[in-house]
Amino acid sequence: MNTKKVWEIKKTVLPQHSDHAGVMWHGTYFNWLEEGRINALSKVGINYSDLTKKGFEMPLINASIKFILPLCLGDNITIESIFNIGKSPKIKIYSKFINESKNVMSMAEVNMVLVDKNKFSIIRKRPDFISKAFLKLNE
Repeated sequence: MNTKKVWEIKKTVLPQHSDHAGVMWHGTYFNWLEEGRINALSKVGINYSDLTKKGFEMPLINASIKFILPLCLGDNITIESIFNIGKSPKIKIYSKFINESKNVMSMAEVNMVLVDKNKFSIIRKRPDFISKAFLKLNE
């Protein structure tokens, strides 16, 4: 049983998210995954724009999405994400796209790292304020 905190956002597939057949465009998944990450960071006290002003970035280093069933125009979706942040520089986020019938429509794994944006080097010893926020994400 997974006891980690689940971070959620709710989305609706709108016309701008879909093709002419009413199926959600694959790029929208990445936009929503990013929105979920930024939202979770905000809830633990990290405003992403403030983070970048302090000289940090969290670039994507790897991503995969397993499309199980298509998301279609008008679908209401909950994206549930779990963070797995350890001592390694890699930040892993696992997400599920769930419809109103509680069916898992897609699953994603996104891997990121914290970097010094001026040197573009990976930060292995995170600043205290980031470590504290990551602990809250990782609960």
